[in-house]
Amino acid sequence: MLNVNKSGDTVMKKNVLRVVIAAIVVIFTFSTGLWIGISFDSFKKYVFNVNQNSTSEIKPIEEAINLISGSALVEKSKEELLKAAIEGILSVLDDKHAEYFTAEEYKKIMESYSGTMSGIGVVVTLDNEGRVVVVRTLSDTPAFYASITEGDIITEVDGMDIKDMALEKVVPMIKGEEGTDVDLTIYRYLEEEIIELTITRAKFVIPNLVSEVIEEDIGHIWYYAFQNGGAQQLDKEIQKLIEDGAKGLILDMRYNPGGVVDDAVEVCDLFLDEGIIVTTRERMEDKEIIGKYSAREGKYTEIPLVILINEYSASASEMVAGALRDNKRAILVGERSYGKGVVQVLYELSDGSGIKLTTAKYFLPSGLSVDGVGIEPDILVELEPDATEDIQLNRAVEEMKALISEIK
Repeated sequence: MLNVNKSGDTVMKKNVLRVVIAAIVVIFTFSTGLWIGISFDSFKKYVFNVNQNSTSEIKPIEEAINLISGSALVEKSKEELLKAAIEGILSVLDDKHAEYFTAEEYKKIMESYSGTMSGIGVVVTLDNEGRVVVVRTLSDTPAFYASITEGDIITEVDGMDIKDMALEKVVPMIKGEEGTDVDLTIYRYLEEEIIELTITRAKFVIPNLVSEVIEEDIGHIWYYAFQNGGAQQLDKEIQKLIEDGAKGLILDMRYNPGGVVDDAVEVCDLFLDEGIIVTTRERMEDKEIIGKYSAREGKYTEIPLVILINEYSASASEMVAGALRDNKRAILVGERSYGKGVVQVLYELSDGSGIKLTTAKYFLPSGLSVDGVGIEPDILVELEPDATEDIQLNRAVEEMKALISEIK
């Protein structure tokens, strides 16, 4: 998150509200599934900071709503008209990430930010065609027992077509109270099969990462998404892996949709002693502000590091991969990443509803933006849909063995 001091310089605030994993559990994906991160508190004094003397400027909107709600032949409530007015304002921004949420939708989104959720238990994202794709099913969840698998495309929720619908709107439709049912229509791409499922929601804890020691001395950490406190969890997990004999680390950020900017910076901090992590260019109170996130003294600056990415690695995961490579701290293996390098703000309005809009763009230490282009890995390994083994991980292991051998 960014704060602005009295001199106008941008500084980083480490202690942020949690903005979560992408899950329909829901682990909640960001923007087109993929946000670099969301900020809350630090933007409240900038976004919609309407001067009390500006009442006359917005009075015509109130007059129009009152007139239409009371006299139009087609009857609409004031709430419906207000929603339409806000959505209309957002539509002129030419911002594909801008969204309006009703008070009920906003409340469900915020509830999704807790570590324990009620839902079905799948990690999802949006593909380039606007389809909701399952990228991971969590063990011991309703989705797991319903045999929902990676690559399944959710096309309908309770009979409603969800193609091209923002994930922030899809998520509350699938997420719900423990013990209630949700009807899903799923297209299984490889088998060209349409499946109709009724799944009973359940409550469970959302994991942020899993790890293991492979090949006796290589730590493999699958980092699902960036959230408040995630770097601290990662720190503990790395320490445990080292104690278990790991001499090198593979940080797996495939299917990682992004998340909190500060967590991404803190993850980089673990592996860097110095250098720029990311630069942001944003607009606050009609002023362009350039901010720089700089590395501090890290704990794991010498251990060999390989990062796995793929086409679903987005936003904050791209920032971390790019920052660590630009600082010559990691080797990237896998496929070109998604390509999302902008920042959104999530803001609660006075009636409990909320909006999201893009306020900033970020740049890697090299000065390049990943937005619309993604990151090309150092070692390109394309994973075929029908592959029987994880050749990307295998290639990362080979590279790590070579790195470890160099320091022996």
